Amino acid sequence: MTQPDRITKAFTALREQMLLLAERITGNRDDAADAVQDAFVKLWQHNERYQTMTHAQGAGMTAVRNLSIDMVRRNARRTDVELENAADTVMDTTDEERNLTYQQVRHIIDNELSPKQRTIIDLREMEGLDFDDIANRLDMTAANVRVELSRARKRVREIYRNRKEGIA
Repeated sequence: MTQPDRITKAFTALREQMLLLAERITGNRDDAADAVQDAFVKLWQHNERYQTMTHAQGAGMTAVRNLSIDMVRRNARRTDVELENAADTVMDTTDEERNLTYQQVRHIIDNELSPKQRTIIDLREMEGLDFDDIANRLDMTAANVRVELSRARKRVREIYRNRKEGIA
């Protein structure tokens, strides 16, 4: 078995466990999915280091844990609302505010992402297709779809936060 196959097989076998670990650390399913994808990309780039599937799985779990912790630390620096007030803030949003947020995010998706990323987000989030179906439609691998979706979500979040903070 080649090293890239070993990495893919290791991630496929442990994906749910990795997601659960990352979600426990980050407290957010989307951030968890991003951490798992970032770990996959990181390990893929250094696939020659992993001689056995067990070694790849261990490295994958460690990478997910470390990336999740880094994500929590990064997000903690950006948090303007104290945790105890966060629930009240969410409950205080009106339908009009949610609608405005949706329009802003949709504008970012339509104008700031590549056509491929835009299509992947629409197929996954709007049509609810799974990764294999999207991969078949776009003539990609499911792993590539996950990576592109993760990058697209990350880009949307960054642009939205920057605009909200008045940076962009």
